[in-house]
Amino acid sequence: MNPTCENIIKINEELKLLNKLEDIYLTIFKRLKAEYNISELEILLKTIDKTESLFKSSEIIYDDFLNSLKYIENESTQIYFLVYSKTKENNDLIIKELPKLKLALEFYSSSLYNKYLENSIHELSIVDSITGAFNRSYLDVYVDNILSISNREQKKVGFLKVGVDQFKAVIDEFDYTIGDKVLIELTSTLKESVRISDIVIKMSEDEFLVILLNVINENNATIVTDKLINNFSQRKVLIDEDTKQTLKKTICVGMSIFPDDATNIDDAIKKADIALYEARNIGRSKLYKYSEESVNAIDFF
Repeated sequence: MNPTCENIIKINEELKLLNKLEDIYLTIFKRLKAEYNISELEILLKTIDKTESLFKSSEIIYDDFLNSLKYIENESTQIYFLVYSKTKENNDLIIKELPKLKLALEFYSSSLYNKYLENSIHELSIVDSITGAFNRSYLDVYVDNILSISNREQKKVGFLKVGVDQFKAVIDEFDYTIGDKVLIELTSTLKESVRISDIVIKMSEDEFLVILLNVINENNATIVTDKLINNFSQRKVLIDEDTKQTLKKTICVGMSIFPDDATNIDDAIKKADIALYEARNIGRSKLYKYSEESVNAIDFF
């Protein structure tokens, strides 16, 4: 076999072993930089309805010497490698080695696209299609990670069960489309109001679970919860484009703390659920912290 082909196949096999897309992008960039003296690389994925930038080696890329190479993955999807050179000499080298470069990228694009599809399918399985929040499947997959982080760092974890007040009334008065808008607005509020490391999960039709990692104490979790309640109470959901009618909703939150209130995540979620039930009994925009005393006082039926 031609040594060039052997090397390309060897590198492509290495790409297939990488788990992260970002690692694949960086490996391709480093190989092209080493073999062809390219200065920058941008990788685009183009479908029928959009063009997505998968990788860009630099925020600012000057396109004095640009070679655009397209690879068709299927009838509706193409991957573009935009290869940039700083000098004419380097660009001349790319032109000279273009057949070899095209062959390499043909292999690499296939491995890259397969990993992209794999990641996309995985994300679809753990992300709620309406709100963009994680779904219950995410919790099943990553539950052990949550506990291991807590145990390793000797920090508490806050479990906040969030429910939209009088959500059924929104459906009855308007429709499910408006209901979805409320849920989307709530998801946005929750994500914006917590840290990137915290987790937002859609648990049921109108209930979410916010997991606060590395909580210092109960007071810390309470401050965050008050922030969630207040921030969402200020948000407006557009009901009618023509009349500019808007809707404002509120949430109640039930809180439990691991390991103070529970020995495992299922128990922590159950107790946050009990606390949410009690918060809703009190009124709107309420927070209730789980306690053993509250369990005896709650009548579920």
